[in-house]
Amino acid sequence: MKDIQIQNKEWLTPKQLEAEFGITIGTQNKMRLRKNYENEQSIPFAKVGKRILYLRSDINEWLLSLRQGVK
Repeated sequence: MKDIQIQNKEWLTPKQLEAEFGITIGTQNKMRLRKNYENEQSIPFAKVGKRILYLRSDINEWLLSLRQGVK
């Protein structure tokens, strides 16, 4: 599937997420499937047709929730 760059800075495509946060597209695919398993935090995303999009603020909150050793 051809990746279109989103001009809206609030939303990211999988390629933009990989470039900005270093989460590979393969890892993103696996993390989206985590919602099917108990006690696994899936990466927050929106699906519009065949396109996957990530809301930047959701990704930031999700990453903060994954921190270890923080009181």
